[in-house]
Amino acid sequence: MREISVDLQTSALDEAFREAPELLTKHLKSGVSFAGSLVSRTTREEAPKAETTLTHSIRSNVVGELQRMITSNQNYNQYVVAGTGRQGMPPMQSILDWVKVKRLQPKDSKQNQSDLAFMIARAIARNGTAPNDFYDRAADQTADRVADILNASVAAGLREAGLRSL
Repeated sequence: MREISVDLQTSALDEAFREAPELLTKHLKSGVSFAGSLVSRTTREEAPKAETTLTHSIRSNVVGELQRMITSNQNYNQYVVAGTGRQGMPPMQSILDWVKVKRLQPKDSKQNQSDLAFMIARAIARNGTAPNDFYDRAADQTADRVADILNASVAAGLREAGLRSL
């Protein structure tokens, strides 16, 4: 039986392995932060817009060392995403503001925008609203780019540690 012996200079390799976790974490934190910004921007683009209150409230929030949650602090956010069933009348002023922002005009020339807003509010009360999961659309649109960002972060961390990336 033959024995093969290989002598490696392990000091540089040992040092790289000791530094790798810290350097990987540093680069991944940066990558996760950048990816969170990308996803939140795409989510704002996908969100429905009327007065833009919901759109402007969408943020990438830190929930863990390497985690971000894209969400809005608006109390009606969940109703936009999930839709609603039959309900009471929504606030007329909100519907009227939406009608004005969208520059909607009633088909009947005898009616005005207030009449149109009332009809829309009554339809929402009777039928509810359809779901609009703009978060999922944004996640789908950005999934490949987020993976690229995180892979590049890992590669940069390994390079800085003195190791070759896969």
